[in-house]
Amino acid sequence: MATYCTAAELRTQVEKTGIAGADSDAALAIIIEAASRTIDRHCNRPDGFVALSVAAARVYAGQGKPYLLIDECTEITLVAVKDSSTDTTYTSWAATDWLKARGDPEDPDFNHTPYDLLLVLPTGNYSVFMNGQFTGKRGFPPETETPFMIPTVQVTAKWGYATTVPGQIKQATIALAARWWKQGKGAWADTLASPELGQLIYRKENVDIRMMLVESRFVKPAIGRR
Repeated sequence: MATYCTAAELRTQVEKTGIAGADSDAALAIIIEAASRTIDRHCNRPDGFVALSVAAARVYAGQGKPYLLIDECTEITLVAVKDSSTDTTYTSWAATDWLKARGDPEDPDFNHTPYDLLLVLPTGNYSVFMNGQFTGKRGFPPETETPFMIPTVQVTAKWGYATTVPGQIKQATIALAARWWKQGKGAWADTLASPELGQLIYRKENVDIRMMLVESRFVKPAIGRR
């Protein structure tokens, strides 16, 4: 997955001498990678903020409804659906059968990315995304019917939030990496001192980083798909 800043960008904000820092790029890269993945987890975005450069296929269980919630993506190249939950192959839909959007199915946004919603076009050849519910039996006799979901929709897309790193995410990564880098130079102490800046006290929560992520609404709610 992509990292959200470079070693040179980090050095410009943590060293007075600019990019001619004493720390190697390899050491800074470790901190930047950790900061980038921490921001992904904090914002509940397992695909990260930079979308794939090449589209990849993912499968979903349809709900038998004219819409389907999917993961965030910047581009959708193909939608294929099983004609029956027992089929082993997917049938590709034409571009006139579906529409990409984001947000609420009852009030979708068609004009902004990332997309996280597919809609069935009423002028197309299909009415719903095939229901993925399947019923099996388990337990000793008398056996009980147990419903579960299987994949019936295959979506090929460039998964992720945006094509490039959002400005706030880049700055939040730099701020968090700089914080860790400075604390690491002081053996991870909570309080440091320097001739240039005097005493530095590191709080557990950084208000500026929180503002970049939470107040800018980059944190995605953890909710179910239904």
